[in-house]
Amino acid sequence: SITYIDGEQGIMRYRGIPIEQLAEQSSFLEVAFLLIFGDLPSKGQLDQFSKLVADHSFLHTDICDYMRSFRYDAHPMGIFISSMAALATTIPAGDLQQLDKHIYRILGQASTIAANAYRHRIGRAFNEPRMDLGYTENFLYMLDRLSERDYRPHPAIVRALDILWIVHADHELNCSTACMRHLTSARVDPYTAISGAASALFGPSHGGAAEAVVRQ
Repeated sequence: SITYIDGEQGIMRYRGIPIEQLAEQSSFLEVAFLLIFGDLPSKGQLDQFSKLVADHSFLHTDICDYMRSFRYDAHPMGIFISSMAALATTIPAGDLQQLDKHIYRILGQASTIAANAYRHRIGRAFNEPRMDLGYTENFLYMLDRLSERDYRPHPAIVRALDILWIVHADHELNCSTACMRHLTSARVDPYTAISGAASALFGPSHGGAAEAVVRQ
């Protein structure tokens, strides 16, 4: 009911909508809303959803300090997995019942953690998120900005990455999704579960295959 894939026929649908239509007409956050809540958002819903994700994109300073403690040559996925799990230690226990807040926080902070992991690997200072940029544009800004006051990623690259994220947003019950469901069945907090799912994604027979393609 969430995603349908027929690889041999080249068909993929999110909530019954062809992936081609979503890639052409929607943004990643719009597709995220569709996958999570079941329907495409209205403009008002999308604006509110985007604002809430942006509001929750800033990391606790303890997490930033933790990320800086990794070896200079640590793999960015290893840093991402460990930092996502560490987020659970910054959330008050009673706060874990507020599921929507954690949806916004995970979507917002995942891109910040990923950008910081890359910046740490190349020996550059972290960039804080900007509230005036879109989700994908902000991620690329955090990756690439040096000292420019008015730096903006190229719109064509922003759109290309946004479409790439749309296509990768959900692939039925694959290895990492199955891992996520297995962990959440134990009622573990969502950050630990996401970290476990990302660990599955790190494997060379799953998401790691994409890294192998890049290296080739």
